[in-house]
Amino acid sequence: MQLTCNNNMITKMRLGGLLKLLAIHTLLSSTALVGHSEDEKHSDEVFEYEVESANFLTGEGVNIGGFLFPRLFVIGTGGVLEPGASATDLATAEHDPQREAGIQALEFCLGVNMNDVISGRITAVGIQQADQWETGLEEVNLRYHLSENISVGGGQFLNRFGWQANRHLHGWDYVNQNLVNSRLINEGELITQGGEIILSHPNEKTVLALGFGGVRTHVHAHDDDEHGHGHEHDDHDEDHEHEEEHHLEADDAGFNNWVATADLKWNLPGDGSATGSASFGVGENGFGETTYLYGLGFQKIWGAHDHGNGPEFCDNAWMLRSEFVAREVNAIDEGEEINFSDYGLSNSLSYGLSETATLSFRHDWVSGEEALELPDHHRFSPAFTTQLGNIDRVQMRLQYDYNRSTALPSEHVAWLQFQLQWGGEVGHHDH
Repeated sequence: MQLTCNNNMITKMRLGGLLKLLAIHTLLSSTALVGHSEDEKHSDEVFEYEVESANFLTGEGVNIGGFLFPRLFVIGTGGVLEPGASATDLATAEHDPQREAGIQALEFCLGVNMNDVISGRITAVGIQQADQWETGLEEVNLRYHLSENISVGGGQFLNRFGWQANRHLHGWDYVNQNLVNSRLINEGELITQGGEIILSHPNEKTVLALGFGGVRTHVHAHDDDEHGHGHEHDDHDEDHEHEEEHHLEADDAGFNNWVATADLKWNLPGDGSATGSASFGVGENGFGETTYLYGLGFQKIWGAHDHGNGPEFCDNAWMLRSEFVAREVNAIDEGEEINFSDYGLSNSLSYGLSETATLSFRHDWVSGEEALELPDHHRFSPAFTTQLGNIDRVQMRLQYDYNRSTALPSEHVAWLQFQLQWGGEVGHHDH
């Protein structure tokens, strides 16, 4: 009897111990399972967020490694010209439409951003000329941000000079380049291989950009029979070729070897809706002498909206942007020193019809220059630009140009342009 009781007690003790161990094991397993489930939940949430943040159809949110951000722009343009005129007759810069209809350009941009400390850009472009495609790298550069107010960079970049010079084709407000940029600032894009220092004062919104280095000429050969650029050289007989031996080439007046520039933009007194611009450039030209470049600009926005970065151009707002550029050129022709100057003015008035549509009017003018056999040129350009569809990645632009110049066989032309964007963010107006 005693033995039976002892055995029962032992059995109960063992059973109780097993039950306790089982309870502890169950509790630990449940805790681990809950923790594992929470980890899976968080993991799934992160995974789902990444998928939702990247749209591979539109390219929005697509990046490589979290620091490389690709973008692709396809720009197609068609024109209605007067009989006997061609698109090359009206083209004043390399990126202007060169054909009556077709793909004007392809642009691929790869932005670099490493925690806002190191930034940069690689930009490749393909331009459809009159009878062939030409490709090249416009930008390959990196910039190190020493602080919020100071950054230094180097490589190949679009040098800053006024409002337009450092804007790529996909960011233009009109189908073609401003006349003042085409004539005076190396066909509008001063591609520099060197260094850049940018100093800024965020409270005053003042930015000073200093650029210096060698000049990379444009991808095309500057042949007069291949590009109009305001020249009239249709006769190629022996007498004409003999005359050209003593003719100063217009392209040689631009920067050809090295250049140093300074570009300053600052808020004018008031509510922050007016901005001033002053620019200066000096460098060696194609004649082996020196070219000096001066620029003054003004921008004013009425009815501006503040989205956190100060007054910006939006719907129901007006924006006036004006720029004056002058150039002094030292040259040598047949051993004789020749100095001449030319200048131009570009004015643009825009109205925001809505968040996605803008109505603009531009007046361009460049002076004539006898030494380069270039007449003065006026151009009036009303334009309508809008985003199409809900994703705002298709842009349409309708533009009319009226030209007044003795060098052009045509005065009137209408343009229709479509631009498709893949990747990056879409901004309305100047946002």
